[in-house]
Amino acid sequence: MKRVESVSCLWTGDQQAYLDQPSSKRIRHVTVGRYGGCTEGGACKNEDGFLLWLDEAEAWEFAVIVDAHSSCQSAVLILETLQHHESSVRDILRQPLRKAVDRIERWVLDIFQSDGFLVKCRAVQGEASCLICLRIENMLWWFSVGDCQLFLFHDELESWGQNSMNQRNFYEWIGQVNTFEQAVPSYSLGRRQLRTGRSGIMVMTDGYLEAEGCVSAMPDLGRGQMSGDEFLARLVRHRTVDSTTFIRWSVHNAYPAALPSS
Repeated sequence: MKRVESVSCLWTGDQQAYLDQPSSKRIRHVTVGRYGGCTEGGACKNEDGFLLWLDEAEAWEFAVIVDAHSSCQSAVLILETLQHHESSVRDILRQPLRKAVDRIERWVLDIFQSDGFLVKCRAVQGEASCLICLRIENMLWWFSVGDCQLFLFHDELESWGQNSMNQRNFYEWIGQVNTFEQAVPSYSLGRRQLRTGRSGIMVMTDGYLEAEGCVSAMPDLGRGQMSGDEFLARLVRHRTVDSTTFIRWSVHNAYPAALPSS
C-alpha cells in the first residue's frame, strides 16, 4: 500500500534569490516556480517567499505567497509566524468542512491582529503583500492583503471570462507599514465552491506583469498546459527585473456544483 505523507515547505528570497536562474520544481502534485529577475536589467535581490503545506490523505492544500518591499524581513516574519502554528492548522483542517473554513478564517485574523505579531512587525524593515489560499474538499478559501493574485481555471468559469478570484489592492501591506495597525484593517476574504470536474488553482506574485507574453499565457500555465519551465523561460527572454513566484496545482472535484433552477 502506498504511503501518503504530508508536506511542509518554506522559502524566502534571502535564502536563495534565483537571480538569472529560473527554477520550476514539482512537490507532489504541486508546481512551484521562482525567478528573481535579470541582473543585467537591474535585479539585485528577491524579496518573495512562499509556504506550502499539503496533506493528500486529508485532501487539502494550504499555500501562502508573499511579496515584500525594502527588505525580506517582513516576508520572513509572516511565513515563520504561520509556520510556527502548522500543527494548529492541521488540527483545524481535520474538522468538518464548514467548521474548518470558519475556523481557519478566524485563526488567520487572530494571528495577524495579535499584540505579539504587531510588535514584531514594528521592528522589521519594509512590508509585504500576502495571499493565503486553502483548497479543502470542494471549496476554495483565501485571505489577501496587497497585490498578489489568485487564479481559478475551469471551463465553465472561463466561458464567462472569470479566472481571477481576487483583485490586486495597492497600499495594503503587513509589516512596518501594517494594515492591521489601522482603526479598521483593509484586507480581502473569499470563498468559492469548485465546479464539478478538473480545476487549476494558482497563486502568484506580480513580477510577470512586466512581460506581456506571460500575461496572455496565464490560462495555459494555470491549467498545466504550459510547463513552469516554459513560462519562466519567457520571463528570462523578456529580461524582467521584478521577481516572480507562483504555486500551481490542479484538483478533480467529484461533488455536484450549484446550477440555476431554470
